[in-house]
Amino acid sequence: MTSFATLPPNERALIVNQVAGRAGVAPLIVEKDFWVCWALGHIFSAVQVAPHVVFKGGTSLSKVHGVIQRFSEDIDLAVLPGALGFSEQVLNDAPSASARRKLMQAVAAECARCVEARFRPVLEGVFRVALGPPQAGEHWLHFEIDASAATPNLLFAYPSALPQPGGYIAKQVKLEFGALTNQQPTGQHRIATMLATAPGTALAQAFDDLQADVTALALARTFWEKATILHAEYHRPPKLPIRDRFARHYADFAALWAHAGREDALRRLDLLQDVVQHKGRFFASAWANYASARPGSFRLVPPAHRRAVLAQDYAKMEPMFMTPPPAFDHVLGQLAEAERALNQVPKP
Repeated sequence: MTSFATLPPNERALIVNQVAGRAGVAPLIVEKDFWVCWALGHIFSAVQVAPHVVFKGGTSLSKVHGVIQRFSEDIDLAVLPGALGFSEQVLNDAPSASARRKLMQAVAAECARCVEARFRPVLEGVFRVALGPPQAGEHWLHFEIDASAATPNLLFAYPSALPQPGGYIAKQVKLEFGALTNQQPTGQHRIATMLATAPGTALAQAFDDLQADVTALALARTFWEKATILHAEYHRPPKLPIRDRFARHYADFAALWAHAGREDALRRLDLLQDVVQHKGRFFASAWANYASARPGSFRLVPPAHRRAVLAQDYAKMEPMFMTPPPAFDHVLGQLAEAERALNQVPKP
């Protein structure tokens, strides 16, 4: 079969525009969706990288679990502690908060070194074999430390075939790496591009790079990760502004609550306890109040003073949805229903 990635740009643009027209979405989204999946396929086929990372976050909710109908454009990858020379048990058994902080700093530094010195050269080589050398620069993958999260990223400036400027949808895929998240349980999944699933076409049979196999975090784990994010945000002091593009977490959890997978998550209160313990150890703050993230005291609905800002942020997300998004008031209603239900779950 043929590689879609190496078709002449005019042929790629023609196919992308046709699929986008049928799907009723922007061509830039269809194109970037392909490169997100293409990058994931090559990451999880690289033997020096694949055993050491887990796919997680919002893009996994879309591409792996089919929970959200929003285009999520970055790739969130957890690096296993063993790849960095540490064990989860050593981190958990740190004798004091100061000792844990030192270990966390060491893990973060080693994660950055691993991404830059080990993963980037391997993936750069893999990408070059598949695509040839880039025309616009020396490398396909550029390393950076995220200015706000202080985590290592690889930026893949993919060879766009579309003339439109990226704007809100940047013509690059960000690979975000982190090493302080718990990466269990996981599962093996096949993901597909919008090109592969486009109705009325046989593109999946014509091209061999429209699907990919990945290792992804279990949906039940992501359910409780998202729930505790909202719980912590409820307790954020009013003087501290909420972060940009944060409404997606509220929309994601509302979608998780509406998904059939919630029943499995509600049976896995052990995962909730694990998430709370892990965040309390490694992401503690003076105000997050993770200890109260449990049945009877969960908080998912944002405080009244946050809702106007979140509604504006949510409105900015509209171009990223594959289907008309629910109104923000509907999202708040879903969160209120979820909060009531979670607080009635029998405690373990």
